[in-house]
Amino acid sequence: MSHDAPEPRASVTSGPGPAAHRRWVATVGREALGAVVALALSVIALRHVVATERVALLWYDADSVLLPLVERSIRSGQPFEWAMSPALFFFPELPVYLLCSLVTATAQQALALNGVLVLLAVYALVRAAANELMPSARRSARIATAAVALGFVTLLVLTESSATATSLELASLLLTTTYYYGALLAMLGTAVLVLRAVRTGRASVTVLVVLALVAACTTASNPLYVPWSAAPVVVTLVLLAAARRLPWRPVARLSGALVAGSVVGYLLRIPLRPFVSLDPSTYVHPEHAGETLSFFAALTDDRAGSAAGDASLLLLFAGVLLAAGGTVWAWRVRTSRTVLVATALPLVTVVAVSVGVVVAGSDTPRYLEPIVTAPLLALVAVAELTRTAVRTTRVHRPRRGLRLTLAVAAAAVLLAGVATAPGTLSAVAHARYGSVACLDRWADGRQVTGVGQFWTVRPLAAYAASDVQLLQVRDTFDAYPWLVDLGAYRDARPTFVVIGANDVWTTAVEDSLGSPASITHCTGYDVYDYAGTAGAAVLRRDVVGSADVIRRERGF
Repeated sequence: MSHDAPEPRASVTSGPGPAAHRRWVATVGREALGAVVALALSVIALRHVVATERVALLWYDADSVLLPLVERSIRSGQPFEWAMSPALFFFPELPVYLLCSLVTATAQQALALNGVLVLLAVYALVRAAANELMPSARRSARIATAAVALGFVTLLVLTESSATATSLELASLLLTTTYYYGALLAMLGTAVLVLRAVRTGRASVTVLVVLALVAACTTASNPLYVPWSAAPVVVTLVLLAAARRLPWRPVARLSGALVAGSVVGYLLRIPLRPFVSLDPSTYVHPEHAGETLSFFAALTDDRAGSAAGDASLLLLFAGVLLAAGGTVWAWRVRTSRTVLVATALPLVTVVAVSVGVVVAGSDTPRYLEPIVTAPLLALVAVAELTRTAVRTTRVHRPRRGLRLTLAVAAAAVLLAGVATAPGTLSAVAHARYGSVACLDRWADGRQVTGVGQFWTVRPLAAYAASDVQLLQVRDTFDAYPWLVDLGAYRDARPTFVVIGANDVWTTAVEDSLGSPASITHCTGYDVYDYAGTAGAAVLRRDVVGSADVIRRERGF
């Protein structure tokens, strides 16, 4: 009868048994595998950008070098008197980039690392959404769905190769630091918090506080969060509550938190006003709506002029179709509330953003970026709809084919990631801005300050030797307060002018400043040296004097 005796008490209190340990190891292993697949997809996307003309937008575009310029300014001890655009990039872009710069040796490396981290953040947020949308699914199914969503983004990136930001190549903008990835990640994070509240049936204090903080911090940094995320969420929740598919109480609390957070964000922009160069309202021109429609029709037609462009448009259309079709499906089968919200929200977002861009009369394609990321939620929701629909039939039993397909796909991604990683790391590690070498040779270690126009001098300013400082000016030699540190102009002594091949000067430089002491010809630009001439005094008077006026007007 000894086999019926109870187990010793020590075995009960000694901690988790072997089965629990194995489950823990299996859980960690699956999550690690998903993260590695996401990393491989991110490396593949980065490799494509680095290997194509798109690399100019990642590393050398005048807008893209903003955060390297901020980091360089901080490192040199200049006053923090930045004139930004309506987007301030204070949250989360600047802190993330500064952390990347701490563990890298060059601006190119920091920008590349930042891009990879953004794609990994997209995976993490979609993975969190899968937890809310697929609570009864296997962990492996949720991980696989999130990986497929990132794979969708990676496929879009692989179709984009041009060096311009004024195209419908939107997915690769996620890899850059100044094309609003912060607002896009906040949009996904907001959706996850809303889905959590909808799934549990109550908006907890924690969810409401975090939601309000995300709204406040993101709006303060970038007001695009409101039309991209806060407004579509509120509209979606209210519409579904009015249709009696959601209870009013959590809808009211969630909407209230978003509205309150957004209002606080706008209020925070009041003390931040010295850093803002233009009010967001200056971007709204409803009278140009017709021109905007024609502009985007032409962009779409141009994008359809190649196989890669056609593939990109088809993928974007598939994302919208997932949201629209998923909404109809979820509505008709009366599925879970979270699935309905996750399909309806992307649809409302896409419609709101598309209509909003036209109504605003904007000719800036990057304002359509949510059409890339919002459908990722619909993808997860449709995966859950498919899983639950198939589960009620006999088809769900033989799942080996699907598992085998996913395993093969994961293996292929890992192999591709391993194959491309060495070349990607080498390209990033050895990347240098060749155009700046001529300027550095001319400076020859001297502490010199020069001026030039926005599109020409900004990449040179970001990558030049630490002894070389460049200030951006208009063609009248007045300071140009756009994405620049006005503190750098304090007591500056500019002695040379960089003249780009594509610069437009209404008055010839020599007519304004006289003959230079010397002219150095570089690829893409010339260096006019005015050291020791009367032109240097004119430069200091016009450039530094105009910057002093602008600083006083801003309250610095």
